[in-house]
Amino acid sequence: MNARIMALLLLGGLAVGTTATAQERFGTLTGKVTDQQGAAVPGVTVTTTNNTTGEPRVFVTDASGQYIAPDLNPGRYTVVFELTGFSKIERNDISVVLGRTFELNAQMTVGSVTETVQVTAEASPLVDTRSTLIAHNVTSEQIDLLPKGRSFQSIALAAPSVNSGELEGGFQVNGASGAENSFTVDGVVTNSLVYGSSRQNTVFEYLEEVQVKTSGIAAEYGGALGGVMSAVTKSGGNTFRGEGHYYFEGSSLAAGPVKRLNLDPLDDTTVRFIRDQEDPSHQDATDLPGRG
Repeated sequence: MNARIMALLLLGGLAVGTTATAQERFGTLTGKVTDQQGAAVPGVTVTTTNNTTGEPRVFVTDASGQYIAPDLNPGRYTVVFELTGFSKIERNDISVVLGRTFELNAQMTVGSVTETVQVTAEASPLVDTRSTLIAHNVTSEQIDLLPKGRSFQSIALAAPSVNSGELEGGFQVNGASGAENSFTVDGVVTNSLVYGSSRQNTVFEYLEEVQVKTSGIAAEYGGALGGVMSAVTKSGGNTFRGEGHYYFEGSSLAAGPVKRLNLDPLDDTTVRFIRDQEDPSHQDATDLPGRG
């Protein structure tokens, strides 16, 4: 009996863990398709295509005209609505972000299937109205423009209510200690069991998006009394692409040591300024991230 109970608890824990990690890797689009009179249109084919990887996903509206497109990799998408007897609607440059559910509705008009209504810009930005979560999402496009360190944790300081300090133990979110944060990379928790900080660094060239949750965090993150910092790596497609980076650190780029006051150890009275020799060591590295 005890073994059976333990097995059930283990399965329940795995199910909860699977749900939590899935939400830390993807975004979701949902919405309703109507006709010109506002009536629901069932059977509409909704195709989402990732603009970077070219990956298509196909969904169909139900009897009430509703659709849901879950588990989409963060990035920019083209969304197409199609149904025989109606003009095709194409929505371009739709941004899907990590851990958010955005509503994207469409109104179809009667017309030839060869007609296409293209919407190249949204009248207003998509907003997740189903959640009380307060989070700051930084996409790869924004990451390239921001001053930052070499790991994804340094982007946390770009979020409101996040501070950093050595005495406080790292990042403080809304006053919580650094040990009360949660870190994930592609849905995998990377927290140190000893210090609470992240044990896994991921350089920005490999990242698609970083999200920092600061308030309204769901109960599944019960151990995160501060914030939740999540990173998602880029996905590949049918076209091979990559980047090249070269990093150099050494004396030719560093300032010389500052002069310091020195007391002569022979007479204990003579005082002079001396300057230490500059460290001659050089460090360089080559980074060639690529993906297919």
